[in-house]
Amino acid sequence: MKKWKIGLLGAVAMSAAMLAPVFLTGATSGAVSDRVPSIDQTLVEVDPDYVAFQVDNRYGVREHARFTLAGGVKPFVDNNSRVQVPLRAAGEGIGLTVTWDDVNQIATLTDGKVTATMTVGIPQMTVGEEIIDLPTAPVVQDGNTYIPARALENIGGWTLEFLPADQGNYIIFKTDPNAQVTSEVAELLGASTTQYLAGGLIVRSSSDKILARGEWVDFSGMTTFDDDDSIYFPLEECVEAMGGTVTTGADGTSSIQLGDRTSSLNVENKTAKVDRSPTADENFSFHELEGTVYVSDDLLAALLGMNKATLGDGVLAFTIASLEGYPDQEAAIQALGASLSEQKAALDVPEADYYIALTFDDGPTGQSEGLTARLLDALAERGAHATFFMCGYRVRDFNTVLTRYLAEGHEMGNHTMDHKTLTKMSVAEIHEQVDDNSDLIESYAGQKPTVMRPTGGAYNDTVKAEMEKSGLPIILWSLDTLDWQSKNAASVESKILNNVQDGDIILMHDLYESTVTGVLNAIDKLKDQGYAFVTVSELAEIKGVELEPGRVYSSFR
Repeated sequence: MKKWKIGLLGAVAMSAAMLAPVFLTGATSGAVSDRVPSIDQTLVEVDPDYVAFQVDNRYGVREHARFTLAGGVKPFVDNNSRVQVPLRAAGEGIGLTVTWDDVNQIATLTDGKVTATMTVGIPQMTVGEEIIDLPTAPVVQDGNTYIPARALENIGGWTLEFLPADQGNYIIFKTDPNAQVTSEVAELLGASTTQYLAGGLIVRSSSDKILARGEWVDFSGMTTFDDDDSIYFPLEECVEAMGGTVTTGADGTSSIQLGDRTSSLNVENKTAKVDRSPTADENFSFHELEGTVYVSDDLLAALLGMNKATLGDGVLAFTIASLEGYPDQEAAIQALGASLSEQKAALDVPEADYYIALTFDDGPTGQSEGLTARLLDALAERGAHATFFMCGYRVRDFNTVLTRYLAEGHEMGNHTMDHKTLTKMSVAEIHEQVDDNSDLIESYAGQKPTVMRPTGGAYNDTVKAEMEKSGLPIILWSLDTLDWQSKNAASVESKILNNVQDGDIILMHDLYESTVTGVLNAIDKLKDQGYAFVTVSELAEIKGVELEPGRVYSSFR
């Protein structure tokens, strides 16, 4: 695969004459259905006796219409690889009467003839006088009770059909086990995120990585560029990432073969042959720049035979089935796309024998003449980079330094909005603390933080899972200066000098004069010993580690 020829162009240096008008031949309408179900839309009648859900989807199906699960609950796959469904939505959905004993955490379900009970944490249910083993135990998450989907097969005469992620992630309860309802369920609930990704292309403007057919692809040194309200992509690299080929003939015609689809572009004649016409809102155009053909996002979608969705954070998704009308899948794909790294210049760090990452929590402190600003001045004098884990409540008060971090080679980190412990919070509260802080930092710095550090270093499986959704690696530390405790410059300096190792992540706070004095003294002495001072992400790259959202890192020794 060729290297891309150019980087991000804020304003492309091209005249209007270089825009290539496209003349379409043999165009037909798109083959992919654009029918979008709305809430409570009723489709053609099939067997009425079924209720369906989908893993990680806040909607269900009953009476041939899509409905919203109360409270935004979603079925999920637990740590035992078993499907859990919301107690009330699933139980009442199939016509059972559901009661919940919050004190003893016991769920009771009855169809008027048979009564079943289940207790949170116990993988058994009692049906009448019979005790039945369950594949996994009921659980409570964020105040909502979930029960194993298989449990509902034991009451009410329902049969469970579960289709795995590559077949839709559907959970279907049927009175007739032979009823064929999957097509209707698929139209109402949409494909699974796995299915969208398996045949899709996910990109992010300004990123040198893409997600093609469910695989991360590194386009080192490559990116897109913007022009005439479109985003342009290098044709050959995108087609090859999707398993196709581009062949350029002597006459300048590029033939695109992708599965059984054949298209062509001729740069010289400024013409294209695609199997459908552009809509009134689409821009089918292309450029040639330094020998590489770049196509607009709309034309790329047509060449790939896919639907285009423009999502948040500069994310674009090209998928076989439309994402329109399926908000949970759209949100999941947008989060994956947002985790694609921003394009960055080649790593530019000094030659050194050892590398460590200096990190500062809880700031910033003071305005343009304050402590954080003076620390930045001193780091610049020494050629040292650092990672700053900021709290939103301080960013609101002390934000004049935020434009300096990236410009001076530092890294921005998220340390929650209000310095609260995430492990004590609901999922919604976790995202309020983290995502709202990222948005706040971006409003002042022009970019979101790329890493996060939980308050007190406290995390659990829920925090990890939600940080994966937010696209943030979790960064702890391997050397704690305890600067907040000593408030003594000599102590900070000695803890660093006496304990530091190559690959360490050092914890400090840009709240104290003593910390600034102590770390600067340590930097001056460590430089003479062959150390260089880099950001967390730079240290990971130097050590050959690719940071992943939701993963926890404490050092790169």
